[in-house]
Amino acid sequence: MMDFADEYMLTGHWGVLRAEPDKPFVIGDAPVVTCERSDNNTLHFGLGFARPNVEAFVPVSPTACLHALPRLERTRPLRAPSVVEVNMAQAALATGHCFANICNKEVDAILQPHFGTIRIGIEGFSVRHIDYKKLMFDILMERHPQTAATL
Repeated sequence: MMDFADEYMLTGHWGVLRAEPDKPFVIGDAPVVTCERSDNNTLHFGLGFARPNVEAFVPVSPTACLHALPRLERTRPLRAPSVVEVNMAQAALATGHCFANICNKEVDAILQPHFGTIRIGIEGFSVRHIDYKKLMFDILMERHPQTAATL
């Protein structure tokens, strides 16, 4: 699967979110997280990269986080995520740990209710939507795996 570039990610918009040193980004043990903001401002975590309105986050330091917007349909106005929202996503998808550069009770209080609420492969990044018979047929017919997986 790594033989091709994900054109939606490659040609999407990439930016950097900033945090204050005393209210840092945390990083979980599953650091690449995604979310979609609903019409009523609720965040849904652990969605696939090809879903409309999806955003991806990867904290790279306590004060910087990569923010990727794949080149996909956007049906809602974009609202930049806050440091708290990125940290909530990190905690939600963490399987065991989140790490911060400082011991901060406020940050910990934000993280605790969200730990492990999205299990990879179950609630988040699930593949239940894939028709494996069709996928195998597409592979045997030498269709590109990315095209086959997104049909």
